[in-house]
Amino acid sequence: MAKKSKLPAPGKKIIPPKTENKAPKTAVLPAVDWQQATRRWVLPALAGLMIAGFLLRVLHLSDLSLWMDEYVHVMRAKNVVEGDGPLLTNDNNGILLTLILLPFFTLFGPNVFWARFPSVLFGVATIYLVYRLGTRLFNRYVGLVAAGGATFSLYLIFWSRMCRNYAILGFFYLLLGLVFLHAWEKKQETPAAGWWERNGLSRKYLLWLPVVGILSFLSHQLTFFFVFSVAVYAIIVAVKALWEGTEKQGNQKYLWLAGGLLPFLLIILVPPLGDLVRKILQPFLLSDIADWAFPDWERLAGWFETKPLEAFNLYNDLLLYDLNWLYWPALAGLLAAFWLNPRSGAWLLAAFVVPFLLLSFVFREPFLNRYLIFAYPYILISVGVFFYAIWKWLSEKIAPQMSLTTGYALLCIPFVLLFLNARRTSMADLALGRVLTGHVIDTRVSSWSFTNWKNACDFVDKKRQPGDMLMSTVPTAVSYYLEQDKVLWFRQAYYDTGSKSYKLNTPNPNAGPSAASFEDLVRTVQQTPRGWLMADYYLDNIFTDERALLWVYQNMHYYPEASGDGSVMVFGWDNSKPKPERQNLVVELGQDEDKVESKEYHMTLPESLFTQNEINLTVRTQGIDSNREALVLFNGQNAVWLPPNNGPGVEEQVIPLDRKWIKPGSNAIQVIYETKRPSDPRKGFRTYFLSITGK
Repeated sequence: MAKKSKLPAPGKKIIPPKTENKAPKTAVLPAVDWQQATRRWVLPALAGLMIAGFLLRVLHLSDLSLWMDEYVHVMRAKNVVEGDGPLLTNDNNGILLTLILLPFFTLFGPNVFWARFPSVLFGVATIYLVYRLGTRLFNRYVGLVAAGGATFSLYLIFWSRMCRNYAILGFFYLLLGLVFLHAWEKKQETPAAGWWERNGLSRKYLLWLPVVGILSFLSHQLTFFFVFSVAVYAIIVAVKALWEGTEKQGNQKYLWLAGGLLPFLLIILVPPLGDLVRKILQPFLLSDIADWAFPDWERLAGWFETKPLEAFNLYNDLLLYDLNWLYWPALAGLLAAFWLNPRSGAWLLAAFVVPFLLLSFVFREPFLNRYLIFAYPYILISVGVFFYAIWKWLSEKIAPQMSLTTGYALLCIPFVLLFLNARRTSMADLALGRVLTGHVIDTRVSSWSFTNWKNACDFVDKKRQPGDMLMSTVPTAVSYYLEQDKVLWFRQAYYDTGSKSYKLNTPNPNAGPSAASFEDLVRTVQQTPRGWLMADYYLDNIFTDERALLWVYQNMHYYPEASGDGSVMVFGWDNSKPKPERQNLVVELGQDEDKVESKEYHMTLPESLFTQNEINLTVRTQGIDSNREALVLFNGQNAVWLPPNNGPGVEEQVIPLDRKWIKPGSNAIQVIYETKRPSDPRKGFRTYFLSITGK
């Protein structure tokens, strides 16, 4: 049977079938796996940061003279290597650093570079540890950004250039936190089998934990704060587990840890319990350790009434300065951490916020900005958390299909910001040795002033004769640079921890040579034919008896040429020669930018002076180049300009005074260098004599 044709009938219009007019579909690009895409760049970037960190810490390392506290380690190690003294003394805070110096001094000698070089190594190693810890808590990107912050932190750079036990403390304390997390938060890579695996514990790292803890404690006793951080962390996780009913799902260990450490917290932080335990342990502990470990709540109460935020402001100012405009992102990162990983956020909070608050409000005596260094790297991890949280939001919510080029550019922005945010001028000053005396760094990083002991000691070394006696406000500095064991300590007062006040040392007339009291100083100088006194800013502070200071001025010759920057004052005596002519003080101002005013001197004026027709100020000065360079301030309110000197020598001048500026009895008098002076070719001036008389 024939098939019917499908052709249309004759005459019928052929209409083509309808077709949909659609544009061709484009393929949707899959989201980039950024963890995989950036993996190959992480280690080269970290290596670059560590190289930059090394250069910032090692260049011109020995240009600065050793700072007073550095001799704690330098002299002990030097004496041991040379066989002249014991390793352990009562000032050996941070014995581990001293031990590490021994092989360096044995191989290369006890010079400044090798004394500071171990701190450089620990500072650079801290950059790596910050990366490891940031990676362990969050991811590689957080770790790398935090490592960038550690590389360019002026605070960490400065303390990595000092032979002091703060860089080593920062390293071992950070390592202690990393080992604790590995020991207590073991990641499950295989199905849990044994008891250790079920509870997320690592036997290997638990064995390492006390070892690293001891090394950290031997670096500095501030390791004590680690117990507080662990206790707070355990309590946070344990409470969360109880709240969610997950305490039996591998979280029982936090209940044990919190329960075990809670009594410790109560003993330290509850005044009656602390006082009781202090009395029990007092016979077994040194009084200084007991006073340090147990807060003095009665004293703290007085501070809370008068200066409640004094210590807090010091540490907070450090954060504001060093973090610069990353301060608020760093704080925001502490909150963002709980969004990214609640447990890591809890550790970040416990590791930084807890010691910060304890230092600010509980263990606040003494409070020094360098004491925050052990917790400081954690705030840099918080900076990394902030940038990663922003990146995560952009890559997941705003532009999930961004290109590799755009993604890499966004990932690099935080590192550019870290460099631009850094205190680059101050970093260059350190790395290039451009500032060598005074406050070489902002006082919010370090409040200590540096002095050029090397030049002053070189001057004395050329002038001294066999048998000359040496004394100094920092005897270890003179011992180091002059290689002289017997240097008397010029200090007549001490801080009494019991009464919390400064007291004068008791004279000891039957002892040997001494400058420990005014009476001992006078006896020693009178019995010694020749000698030298080298003094830094400690000459004018509370440890010097005012009587001793005046006696030095009146009986010792001053050598201004001994110190080109005026940071060390060199005095000498020779009993076979006349005493200095009309000299009752020695004030040198203007050579050091930080030294622009003298201490306040107190002058008692008799009633009879004010019956005179004229009252005059008599001064002996040297080096004043204009009539707007030097002035004397009376009672903090009125001042008189000192006239310029006509020649290079010391000149005496008489200046009329307004009697309204002074009063019968005690008057405060201060010599000041005008920082806005028009010109000063001789750089600073000296004042040798000052008196007020009538006519």
